[in-house]
Amino acid sequence: MQLCFGVHNHQPIGNFDHVVVEATEQAYRPFLDLLLRRPEIRVTMHVTGSLLEWLRERAGETFDLLGTAVARGQVELLTGGFYEPILAVLPDHDKLGQIAQLSEFVKEHFGVRPRGMWLAERVWEPHLPRALRDAGVEFVLVDDSHFSLAGLDPESIGGYYLTEEQGAVVAVFPINQRLRYLIPFADVQKSFAYLETRRAGVDVLTMMDDGEKFGAWPGTHALVYERGWLDRFFDRVVETPWLRLSTFSEVLDREPATDRVYLPAASYREMGEWALAPAQGRDLRRAKEEVKDLPDAERLVTLLRGGFWRSFLVKYPEVADVYWKMLRLSDRLQHELAARPDEARLHEARLALRRGQANDAYWHGVFGGCYLPHLRRAVKQSLLDCEERLAGLTGGAALRWSRGDLNGDGRQEISVRTAELSLTINPDRGGTITELAWLPQGLDLADVLTRRPELYHDRLRHATGGDGPPISVNDEPPVEKEEGLAKLLEYDQFRRASLLDAWLDEDGEVDAVAPWPGARLTLGGMRFGATIATMDEEQTLSIVMTPEGEVPIQIEKGLAIRGATVSVRYRLRASPGRRLDGRWAVQWNLTLTAGAAPDRYFDLPGRPMLGSTGRMGDLRHITLVDEWAGVRATLGWSAPAELAWGPVETVSVSEAGFERIYQGTAILITWRLPPADAAELTTDFTVSGR
Repeated sequence: MQLCFGVHNHQPIGNFDHVVVEATEQAYRPFLDLLLRRPEIRVTMHVTGSLLEWLRERAGETFDLLGTAVARGQVELLTGGFYEPILAVLPDHDKLGQIAQLSEFVKEHFGVRPRGMWLAERVWEPHLPRALRDAGVEFVLVDDSHFSLAGLDPESIGGYYLTEEQGAVVAVFPINQRLRYLIPFADVQKSFAYLETRRAGVDVLTMMDDGEKFGAWPGTHALVYERGWLDRFFDRVVETPWLRLSTFSEVLDREPATDRVYLPAASYREMGEWALAPAQGRDLRRAKEEVKDLPDAERLVTLLRGGFWRSFLVKYPEVADVYWKMLRLSDRLQHELAARPDEARLHEARLALRRGQANDAYWHGVFGGCYLPHLRRAVKQSLLDCEERLAGLTGGAALRWSRGDLNGDGRQEISVRTAELSLTINPDRGGTITELAWLPQGLDLADVLTRRPELYHDRLRHATGGDGPPISVNDEPPVEKEEGLAKLLEYDQFRRASLLDAWLDEDGEVDAVAPWPGARLTLGGMRFGATIATMDEEQTLSIVMTPEGEVPIQIEKGLAIRGATVSVRYRLRASPGRRLDGRWAVQWNLTLTAGAAPDRYFDLPGRPMLGSTGRMGDLRHITLVDEWAGVRATLGWSAPAELAWGPVETVSVSEAGFERIYQGTAILITWRLPPADAAELTTDFTVSGR
């Protein structure tokens, strides 16, 4: 039996440098060191393009070790999307471009042209074979659970299968899940006992998984290298007469295909579960519980599938906004390249776009995702960089705007761009702002993720003795990285945005983060009609919005956008024969680059950090300062008001356990309404450099 053994090495765009250094020292370098000590061992490796660039610039010895291993014929290199995008959701020209960029890099630096491809997160859709063949890819790897969903038994499949789209044929190797779970966590003997059971049925088995599990995951460096697990595993391979290591290309050249197959849209099993909404996730969990005691439970469980990867674009509207922005930029860039294919600045814009397609910020699960602000920020900065480069090339007015369904949700949005700011305004969602990007730094100050329920929150509640839906007895709750996280499991009524408004009673302290309970009126879910005009010789955009439904007071919400400033005006009028009373509150949700760093603070006495909680009366302005990024954001308002602020914090789970993550700061400005039949209130937001 032939064993195709491989590793996939990847670090997200925007990951902290010390994390990449640690992964290199704990996993990538030791793996190559061991490999070169054992010239009889041959494996397959995939290293994403962004990580290869980092290794070349920051860890040259490790990069050279990989080159030596390839030159000695010990490593077959795979291609893939250079910046590890989810290929299935990219326009076809970007699919081809991402793959070609990595294939060309490998050819230039290692002297080989990859024949096969690693598919990011194994997100497969049936249309892919055509694009892969157009990119020169002969084979691809997916999980055996994909084959289960096509009706095949994962415990009987091996070798490789052929699939096609419009006659474009590509080979597909099924990654064996049992081996993926055993290696390197179980004793070596257990892996070989399993291989022995499969020996009579198949000629080729595939085991390929994250390279970080060979040294970078908690406890694995000691297991794999210090206690010698990997050496013992390779010893057994060499000593076993009926087993030998092969590369995928060798199998493709020597062995016929096992059969044809048509795979449905799928990813690895956990990814499908993460894509489900919590209620559907509980249904899937209950179904697994109901079948686990049946005689054929293990096979039946393979037929229970989770969701579709694209459902993340529904589950997280913030992700959908970034995705649709990426699509619009890709379309504009392709149009410009068709007219000016040799323009170097367009090629620079294309590299920025490709960085903005890196997958990690487009989904959420244990191994990555959109809850990590630094990953979202890196992707958004890349897209804003692309947008800036395109704007510089195409010229035009300093102020531009468009109106339409910009994120595929069937609602109208308004996109505004000045020389300093890029904004998205949502008349159909209370006139809120969901993008507020300062272009000189490519920093979106509105990128505050909404607090939402997640299925794994059930496990945290049960682990801390709280209430919640029942969980499986097999669900071991992850470790809490700090005590009291269950108290943070509160969820937002509206998507986090700026210019969320409420009419409040006269008295009572209001929570800056969640001021909506008990409000007389909230506007966050209300549809507004919007009138748009340019003023001051087309240097200022005016947007005047009024609610389309019935409201107890008349409201006009106006925005004026010019340069680096957004000015907001509220005109409130009581019903005929009535007078205004109560309070009017406006919430801004803003983020810079950290909440708990001393050089990121409010310009107030004592310099409270951005992630702090506070309340002050009779203020007229406040400034958020980020010395590290060199950004200052000032909020001012017309009449003295109460200012309250607090951190927006989520609880997510990673392989290290449950953790609190600062997403941004909610800033609440609250005015007492005068005893009159009308009132006008204003607030201004301005961004600047140091």
